[in-house]
Amino acid sequence: MDQDPIFSLEEALARLDDDRETFQMIVKLFVEQGPKELAEARAALDSRNAVDLARSSHRLKGAILQFCAPAVLQACKDLEAAAIGGNLQDAGELYAILERELLRLMSALRLVHSKGIPA
Repeated sequence: MDQDPIFSLEEALARLDDDRETFQMIVKLFVEQGPKELAEARAALDSRNAVDLARSSHRLKGAILQFCAPAVLQACKDLEAAAIGGNLQDAGELYAILERELLRLMSALRLVHSKGIPA
């Protein structure tokens, strides 16, 4: 798995100086914490709390950066920008995109984690 369309394993490993053990640890933490962050964003959206939605989106964005996953990163940026601008009307659609892309990323990361990283 040299190149995955959802994220770049090569690029993510390069950011860690090819430390595969650290990458596996980061994946494990993200797969555990990502759904919690997404749930916080959903709760903020449901309560129409733009400040909390921006905060949750920002935390997710920081976690996603390490995986070099452009589609989910862009979805997160778009949701954060809408929340910062107080645009909750578009936030529901943007959240749905983020949720879909985040689930794709987590699925790909789980696969890498379960199979290990090829040498």
